Amino acid sequence: MPTYFPQVMATNAAAASLSAAVRRLSSRCGGSASTIAWQELRGHHKLTIDGCVPSKKKPWGWHVTSKPFEAAGYRWKMTYYPNGASWTSDEYISMYLDYDGHGESEQVEFKFSLLDQAGKPVPEHSRSKQRCIFHRGSSWRRGFSHFVKWEDLVASGCLDKDGRFAVRCDVAVVSYKAEKRSSAADRVVVPPPDLHRHLGHLLWKEEGTDVEISVGGKETFNAHGWLLEARCPELLAMAKEKGPGGGGRQRIEIQDMEPRVLELMLWFMYTDAVPEIGEHEAVEMAQGLLAAAHRYNKMERLKLVCEDMLCRRIDVDNVAGTLVAADKHGCRALKDACEEFLAVPGNLRAVVETEGFEKIKDSCPAVLLEYALKRLA
Repeated sequence: MPTYFPQVMATNAAAASLSAAVRRLSSRCGGSASTIAWQELRGHHKLTIDGCVPSKKKPWGWHVTSKPFEAAGYRWKMTYYPNGASWTSDEYISMYLDYDGHGESEQVEFKFSLLDQAGKPVPEHSRSKQRCIFHRGSSWRRGFSHFVKWEDLVASGCLDKDGRFAVRCDVAVVSYKAEKRSSAADRVVVPPPDLHRHLGHLLWKEEGTDVEISVGGKETFNAHGWLLEARCPELLAMAKEKGPGGGGRQRIEIQDMEPRVLELMLWFMYTDAVPEIGEHEAVEMAQGLLAAAHRYNKMERLKLVCEDMLCRRIDVDNVAGTLVAADKHGCRALKDACEEFLAVPGNLRAVVETEGFEKIKDSCPAVLLEYALKRLA
């Protein structure tokens, strides 16, 4: 047998091995693809102009801007010029849309419409802008210096008996987005974090607890010192000051809190969420949790959660107590929401006549009585 034959066989074996390796590597390196897709997001915002007749006495160029609002996935503001944005438009109301965010450069189309008494747009008093580009971090404003003449506004019947009118802004943001198609590497679906579920189970089972919390001598709760140290060290410090209780357990005594409030606060510490609360007790519990979160400085997120809960539930019966709580605990957004509710014609007088107002007016007159006297004057 020729001496080169074993070498040929070895070469063929090496080639086969290399070919197999390439096939294995190719099977691991799956392909991928992407798509550039057109998308359109839409939204709208209604702005009510109160006191528009007195504002007509302002000079041209005087204006006021609304609070930010979300529409079509971005933040905006509306700016109102009662006597025009320039001397050439002093017979008109001017309306502008301001970009108030930090998104990428996008294309926006928007329309301002005067609303009739039924809240429907008036076609002859609607103005639109097409294909405007707004940019990241830029001061962007577009609108209409000649939105509607004052005489046309009066003749339209859109002014109510109190001299108010409303303008609706419809916003559409159109853009192209790159979308990646799934590949072999994307086929594994990772579930969301579930640490909160395991910690909640620990609290419920009371496994390994070493701290007892007594609330007004009415009820006792068990907790883990290591978690209190991480989530609310000020609360655990109360136990350290009193020293360990029986059996090496630490004890905390709280006097001025309802047991139900502490139960909800402990659940938030363990799971970072407030459990489902029935509507019949939502306001009371949110106010109690707000007070507890304000007391313990590291509970700022709980404080904001409670502030949001209360903002969504303001009514004639609870606005007085909610306004007092907002002032006491430094909740600026909640206080603004209460004052906006009270500014609606008829609401303040209805609140003054409620039982809730009678209960709190002696304990905290500064925040509410001053406001009531100012509005009723």
